[in-house]
Amino acid sequence: MTWAMVTVCGYVAAKPTIRHFERGTVLCSFPLYVSRRKTEGEEVPPLKFQVEIWGNQAETAMNLLDKGARTTVTGRLDEDHYTDKEGQPATALKIRFAEVLDYGVKPAEEPAPASP
Repeated sequence: MTWAMVTVCGYVAAKPTIRHFERGTVLCSFPLYVSRRKTEGEEVPPLKFQVEIWGNQAETAMNLLDKGARTTVTGRLDEDHYTDKEGQPATALKIRFAEVLDYGVKPAEEPAPASP
């Protein structure tokens, strides 16, 4: 079986989550939104991917990525088929066994209020 490998650059849409499994493996996952160009003034929604990072890099990704951070990942493109909340069939794009190529910069913290 042949897998499509992709490299995408986008924005982390939610704080990454991490799971530790009994066998010692670690999984970090997060949604990644990739902006697309507008066509003839028409609003085009971003492409949405669910990124899965396994192993040693999962811990690093969890510590360095945050919601709003711009990042570049490469991995195996896949899709999951499921039933949504309304009972309709749906498909989710996933980037599995991903590697983070660029951690980017975390979003700026809120500035502290100025002293009077």
